[in-house]
Amino acid sequence: MAFVDILLFAAVAVFLGYRLWRMLGTHEADRPLRKRRSEEDDVVVPIRPRATPSQSESAVENETEKPKDLDEDRFLQGATLAFRKIVEAYAIGDLSVLHKLLEGPLLETFEETISKRKKAKKILEIDVDRIVTAEVLDKREEAGKVYITVRFVSEQCLVTRNTKGKLLEGDPDRYVEVTDIWTFSRPLPSADPNWKLVATQLPED
Repeated sequence: MAFVDILLFAAVAVFLGYRLWRMLGTHEADRPLRKRRSEEDDVVVPIRPRATPSQSESAVENETEKPKDLDEDRFLQGATLAFRKIVEAYAIGDLSVLHKLLEGPLLETFEETISKRKKAKKILEIDVDRIVTAEVLDKREEAGKVYITVRFVSEQCLVTRNTKGKLLEGDPDRYVEVTDIWTFSRPLPSADPNWKLVATQLPED
């Protein structure tokens, strides 16, 4: 009976890990691609509006509070850095990074799935080769917070191994195109330029 329980637990862990991976993105047809060129170290999603010489600090701060005035290009630069960091931190189970960049029920889901994966003694490897596109889909204010939803299209390689390095799932030489829709948020008003990932969703077919 103990052996059967272990098998059932492992099956549940694999299922939950797969569901979270699906939640992180929709995967297109496999195709070989080059390896990732570089890795970014920034873990901040910064956003500051472009100021003119005549603007005061208070005026700039007030602009920051309005979603319609956000500098989308600069925001997307920070969001893209955060995207890479979140995917990497989820793969290696770096909770310290995830606590900086996520909050709410989504953070709890990530923590639970990482814990189950560790108990199942599985290692997840995700290599984001490049971000193909990143675009803002929606900006809104709600209950004292501003929310920005972004669609990322990236090229990734995902494999799962056991603790001895044996390949369990995936192909380390094959990449797929992945579409993710993520929503970032921060409170208003706030002098803190950092945003948190609060929701992910699967794109509609």
